[in-house]
Amino acid sequence: MHARILCVVLLGTFAVVSAKIDPRNLKCLVCHKTFDELNAAIQKTEKWKKIDVGNFRMDASGNTMQERVPAHRSAVYISELVDGICKKMDDYVRVYFKSTGKLALMQLMSPSGGMNPDFSKTKFVTDDDLNKSLEYYCERMFEENEDEIIALYKNRPDDDIMPDSAQEICFKQTNYCEEWMLPDEQDTTWTPEMEAEYVKIHGPDPYGFGGGMGGMGGMGGMGGMGDFGGMPPMEDEDDESAEHEEL
Repeated sequence: MHARILCVVLLGTFAVVSAKIDPRNLKCLVCHKTFDELNAAIQKTEKWKKIDVGNFRMDASGNTMQERVPAHRSAVYISELVDGICKKMDDYVRVYFKSTGKLALMQLMSPSGGMNPDFSKTKFVTDDDLNKSLEYYCERMFEENEDEIIALYKNRPDDDIMPDSAQEICFKQTNYCEEWMLPDEQDTTWTPEMEAEYVKIHGPDPYGFGGGMGGMGGMGGMGGMGDFGGMPPMEDEDDESAEHEEL
């Protein structure tokens, strides 16, 4: 909740660039983040924790037709975890890496509670389609693939081994993802020398959080990024000088 409030404050304070984002690319990133979060949540679940599954009908002996199963293999428990993860998706924001212009999702706050230091590598961007939040994409992904997702986690051969759910669902089942969509070392590399060169060309990040914000990192629009590092071209882009708009 604090991250969402901070995001609203920042959007109201700084210039923000609105850009047309490929919906499939965004769905891929949301899908991938969802399973990163789900795997982490399941690994933290106590293995002794069990829940009742089945129905409340009684057999001939008067016993309820239920069984107790490990929570981390329960469809109900996994569904609850995903529901919470989808709500948490709005703590992420859309960014472009300065080095390559590749789209990514990044949490506003670090685990320690401060501003995510990796924002210094990125520029903040808002999607033209503001009606569809990251939470929306997460929920739709789960609703459309719930049976397949549940089966992956229920049928694991070992409790401590997570299924390659991102590969199975995000790539194979939904066809959301291609390898180029996921950030790699080239995208995330941002050295002081690269920042200095960037400032020479574009100034001290006037549309982000660099320069004048005490080193809070670089959020902002995608203006002036130049070559997108081999990414497929985006269609219908306006001239860069017309993209910046003061809120």
